Amino acid sequence: MNLPKIASISKKIVVALLGLFLVLFVGVHLGINLCLLRDDGGTWYRAASNFMGTNYVVKVFEVVLFATIIVHILLTIALQIQNLKARPQRYHRPQKTKTSFGSKYAIWTGILLLCLLMMHFCHFYFVKTGWVEGKYMISIEKILHEYDRIEMGLMEADEEADFRLFFNCFANKRDDMTKNITSDGNWIANLTANDIEPIEEYLPYFKPDFYNVAKDIFRVPIYAILYIIMFFVVGFHIVHGIPSAFQTLGLNHNKYNAVIQWLAWIYAVIIVVGFSSIPIYFLFF
Repeated sequence: MNLPKIASISKKIVVALLGLFLVLFVGVHLGINLCLLRDDGGTWYRAASNFMGTNYVVKVFEVVLFATIIVHILLTIALQIQNLKARPQRYHRPQKTKTSFGSKYAIWTGILLLCLLMMHFCHFYFVKTGWVEGKYMISIEKILHEYDRIEMGLMEADEEADFRLFFNCFANKRDDMTKNITSDGNWIANLTANDIEPIEEYLPYFKPDFYNVAKDIFRVPIYAILYIIMFFVVGFHIVHGIPSAFQTLGLNHNKYNAVIQWLAWIYAVIIVVGFSSIPIYFLFF
């Protein structure tokens, strides 16, 4: 790995810039997730999720985001290793410093955060890629079109058999599926992988139902607790990271350092309370 060959100050600047970018992204992500709390059957949240999943600019942004997370982690680890090599022998007596908790344990909370993020990706992002199963939605218009094709005898025998299997499943679960029609009347939501399996190869026009994925997951106490812990860790990183980034970029000053620290605390509290309110809502309401 060539990262250690980069000058230490250069790595710190890159880490600071990438960190500020991630801090801004967390705020945007919170705005989208708070749509889950609207009493609209998931309309706003599904619209936001659909935009995030289909817009080409956002798809490029996703690549940039993942690259940012990876590079931020690698450079932070490289800096930590470099610091340890610079002082291979520890002090005999611990030195009392004003180092904050977030700064002192940033590498360890970062590793914990990475583990929690991977858990989060498994339940959400990896559903979109098809790597794990989730909940799905199918277009009612598309289903009706395929039903008309059966009635007009336009389907091959194997294809028709698979679609009839799906329609029979729909008939058996008619009450449940009818209740899961979205408020705009365009989709059948809350379908499992088994529900769509008969027609999956013929009907690619289905998409993840992240609203019901979120509802189901946040109603599991252990996941809700881990989710809240994850954003408490994010909060620690924000409190440490924003002032640290300003200092690294040379934007700190004794006149307004306290203001930067307070703004970091306020932003961190908003992030922690905002994200934590979502699993708490689904657990108790």
